[in-house]
Amino acid sequence: MRSKTGLRALRAVAALLMCASLSACLTMKSYVDPALPVVAQDQFTAPRAPAPVLVLFEFRTKGSANARATEAMRSRVIAAVAQSHQFGQIDGNAPNAGQLRVVIDNVPLTDAAAAKGFGTGLTLGLAGSMVTDGYVCTASYTRAGKTIQATVKHALHTTIGNKAGPAGLPARTPAEAANVVVDQLVFNALNTLAAQGAFADPAA
Repeated sequence: MRSKTGLRALRAVAALLMCASLSACLTMKSYVDPALPVVAQDQFTAPRAPAPVLVLFEFRTKGSANARATEAMRSRVIAAVAQSHQFGQIDGNAPNAGQLRVVIDNVPLTDAAAAKGFGTGLTLGLAGSMVTDGYVCTASYTRAGKTIQATVKHALHTTIGNKAGPAGLPARTPAEAANVVVDQLVFNALNTLAAQGAFADPAA
């Protein structure tokens, strides 16, 4: 009985390894959705007296905290915040520091995305597949007892195998595309908050 159980376990492990090796041979290309306006660093106007800020960031997957993705993207988010020139320094211990909380939630938009990807792996990419992930960024800024919030949505399309990408969009590696999406989510959210006067001197 034990030997049969052991054989079943070995077969299961072998199947997983085979699927992993097949998936590794596939070509993946990502395309940043064009719907969200592109905000560049030079579009920001620095406040007259930029305040220091404490940045809190969390990445979520379908509403649940994703610690690994949070750690991987935290420095990217903080860099984008610094590049916006909206804050004097990123230091939560500084006097009169505000608090910027950024939450990015990854929500798959393609039905049966996992099943389609798995099917592509078994056919070595001959059929091809494309999945779309949505990203919802909620940024809230609190200072002097006042909180202002902004929500921005973005999307990322990824092809697996021989599937053609969206027409007119440049192909990127998944890592490159993810960085672009995060940068634009943060820049757009900060741009919206700035337009609402979130970073203006409350004493002015």
